[in-house]
Amino acid sequence: MLAIENLTVSYGTEIAVKNVSLTVSGEVVCLCGRNGSGKSTLLKAVAGIVGIDSGRILLDGRDVVDLPLHRRLEAGIGYVPEDRKLFSEMTVRENVEVARIGAKAAGREVMDVDQFLPELARFYDRKSKLLSGGQQKMVSIARAIVASPQVLLFDELLEGLAQAMCYKICDAVKGLKAEGKDILCAESSLDKASLYADRVIWLEQGKIVAMGTPDEIKSQMMEHIRKMPADRKLPQGEA
Repeated sequence: MLAIENLTVSYGTEIAVKNVSLTVSGEVVCLCGRNGSGKSTLLKAVAGIVGIDSGRILLDGRDVVDLPLHRRLEAGIGYVPEDRKLFSEMTVRENVEVARIGAKAAGREVMDVDQFLPELARFYDRKSKLLSGGQQKMVSIARAIVASPQVLLFDELLEGLAQAMCYKICDAVKGLKAEGKDILCAESSLDKASLYADRVIWLEQGKIVAMGTPDEIKSQMMEHIRKMPADRKLPQGEA
């Protein structure tokens, strides 16, 4: 189980995440909110990419705050960034193999990624720079799950993808959940989050303002938006 307790993260004098607490246990939880609401910062803090001001990040009861990025990977936290971070001149197979070698070196159990992403086999020998955005996202997911992490962090999992590719990636996420993985995602679009999330947590200015099922959040956010000052309302369709 992933548990985040009273987490605060700042960049200089700007507080990006303010005293946030949440848990993820054998489910898919999606952080939603406008740009700048703290979604990506929270994921990066859990992954060990950014430091925190205060709070705890617990993986099965163990506080991992003091562990650097590579040690968190070894402990069982996998992270898929929004910009994918692939080796562009390597083939798909080579990109995944680099992650597989790293997992074995760290003593991690290696996962059969084809079980969750069967479409990878169609372009294993293609250089990653020649792939579509959705295909690159698949490779990025494969590299994260090959080490069989307990916790998976996905940043803007479906952003910019065609609908057909969204469904394929959602199927992979649901398959990972069925294996008992704890999955925490960030999505700007509540409609996209609704395709795969069990629970949604809505952030505003680094704070949790609503949480529940996707349908519950849609209802709560409409009420929240109605009460907001006109100059702070979401553009039509963003909720």
